[in-house]
Order: sequence, then structure tokens, then C-alpha cells
Amino acid sequence: MNYKIIENFLSNIYQLGFEYKIIVIILWAFIMFLLLRKLAKKDNEFYLKDFFKKKQ
Repeated sequence: MNYKIIENFLSNIYQLGFEYKIIVIILWAFIMFLLLRKLAKKDNEFYLKDFFKKKQ
């Protein structure tokens, strides 16, 4: 198989990210903020569910 198409595609993505570093950094921070907030919410719900469980 010829992987030249994939190589060129990934090279173009890398070049685009290298040219627009500020936009990539802001986009990366926004995505990480969303993912970490979602993870923290799940973790918090799991912890509070066990903490406030009635002991019988």
C-alpha cells in the first residue's frame, strides 16, 4: 500500500498547527477543560454517592 496520502495529510495538519500555535493552544486548553470538568463531575458524583450512603 502507498501511505503517501496519509503522510501528506498528517504533514499538512502538523504544518497548520505549527503556523497557528496560539489557536491550537487555546483549542487544546478548551478541550482539556471540557474533558477534565466532565471527569471531575463523574468522580465527584461517585465519591458523594458512597459518602452519603445510609449505613444500615
